[in-house]
Amino acid sequence: DLARDDMAEAVEDAFRYDKIVFAAASYDAGVFPCMEEFLHHLKAKNFQNRKAAILENGSWAPSAGKVMRAMIESMKNISLCEHTVTIKTTMKEQNIAEMEALADELLS
Repeated sequence: DLARDDMAEAVEDAFRYDKIVFAAASYDAGVFPCMEEFLHHLKAKNFQNRKAAILENGSWAPSAGKVMRAMIESMKNISLCEHTVTIKTTMKEQNIAEMEALADELLS
């Protein structure tokens, strides 16, 4: 939880793994500020050579996925999963299958 975690520790933790899921809520037609800051830190620290997936949440017009994708695509050698899982407000039955497919794609 980037809103409660120490940012330096979160960045350090990101470098421990070769796969990562970026999950954030939409905020003012963008991405939640903590995630935006986190992604800026990763780029500044030359985060690269990883596989990543994106999970977004929003109520009427989710935008976090698009913003995160653009930021991540500007990093070196990040292989992004093709699909983004979008949860509109709360998790629904269809989201379970989408999340399973995203996990399969991330792990392949």
